[in-house]
Amino acid sequence: MILLFIFSILIFGIFFLFFVKEVDLKILRLFSLTITGFVFFLSAYLVLNFDSNLHHFQNIFNFEIYVSNYLNILYCFGLDGISLFFFFLSSLLIFLCILFIWNDFFFKEYCIALLTIELFLLIIFSILDLFLFYVFFEAILIPMYLVIGVWGSRQRKIRAVYLFFFYTLVGSIFMLLGILYIYNVVGSLNLEYLFSWNFSRVEQMVLWFSFFFLLHRKYLYSLFIFGYRKPM
Repeated sequence: MILLFIFSILIFGIFFLFFVKEVDLKILRLFSLTITGFVFFLSAYLVLNFDSNLHHFQNIFNFEIYVSNYLNILYCFGLDGISLFFFFLSSLLIFLCILFIWNDFFFKEYCIALLTIELFLLIIFSILDLFLFYVFFEAILIPMYLVIGVWGSRQRKIRAVYLFFFYTLVGSIFMLLGILYIYNVVGSLNLEYLFSWNFSRVEQMVLWFSFFFLLHRKYLYSLFIFGYRKPM
């Protein structure tokens, strides 16, 4: 239930910041630092209380949205030994980002974007459903688009943000195809169930490529963005 508490805190923090005036900098700064600091503290608590002797997911909780027999969404969250540290490092990074933008002119807008990014990141690293992982993986492009396009420092920020947005969106089609293939073969996208499924070696290689292709292309694109220089 700690994961649910963390997500609830971040959602509350995002909505609260919308109603605080930009001139109330003391409230904005204190509230943002408190929220991110508390989330970081809870993440550290998860790390310290993680049982490394267990091989399955821990801190699991399920949240179901039932509308009808045709629309029944189950949110399943949990952490393993790998995702736990990404979860912790993401909470630490956002906490440090709040300190870094402490005197920024657009502090309120930055904080809303950063808290939204943190919420999506923590969901990505803890959600146990591949399709919902894909949904939140793509949703994080929205606040990232604003951070780069609106508050970016370089002159080519507009071009960079458009390339980043569409490049990632198009590149993730391979990952979506891989997820659809898994659902067609297995009938489930829950990671706990998928770990026990015996995929063939060819299927493993193809699925690995479908997921790795996006990450590999994003890495190459980041080299282009930060390494490219216009000729004099």
